[in-house]
Amino acid sequence: MSVKIRTLPSGVPGLDEVLGGGIPELSFNLVVGGPGCGKTTLAHQIAFANASPKSRVLYISIIGEPPLKMLRYQQQYAFFDPKKVGAAVTFLHLGDDAQEGGLGRVLDRIRDAVDRINPRVVVVDSFRSIFRAPLDASATDNQDFIQRLALHLTSCQATTFLIGELENSEQDSPVFTVADGIISLQQAVDRNSVVRKLQVLKMRGQGQ
Repeated sequence: MSVKIRTLPSGVPGLDEVLGGGIPELSFNLVVGGPGCGKTTLAHQIAFANASPKSRVLYISIIGEPPLKMLRYQQQYAFFDPKKVGAAVTFLHLGDDAQEGGLGRVLDRIRDAVDRINPRVVVVDSFRSIFRAPLDASATDNQDFIQRLALHLTSCQATTFLIGELENSEQDSPVFTVADGIISLQQAVDRNSVVRKLQVLKMRGQGQ
């Protein structure tokens, strides 16, 4: 007898149908693509679609835009609900921790926040910034960090999204090894318009 995999809504019109009903619950997912292609906006859309007083969301930014700057731009979208900020959606910026304490401190802060908030959805934006930052971390350290992060978040029954500027040429990265789902975003100029495209490269449990 097969186990039915429950799904979470993406909040994006039409995307749940492409995913076979939604995002598999408890999955560990990557949202990848180049700069400016909509990764952070997609992550916020998923976050706000699933956030409620009984279904908390933890949005972690590491080295990049602090929450106040991100939220300033996200407020222009219809999915944004200011009443959920700080209540159903908690934002945590770990830039100082990453620079001063490296991967170990970042992992400890994430664990502490997850254990305290008990979120249903966790977003880490961006994992690529960790690997590019001057944290004196080797490839082995990076792989260990990702594997330990994935294990902890899965054991806490959280559906996770790692956001990053990871190109196809880097698919030997450890994050691809542990990912249950990979969503790739791209944008291109078509005449006088900017066209954004979304491609599901991998989704374990899709259609079940």
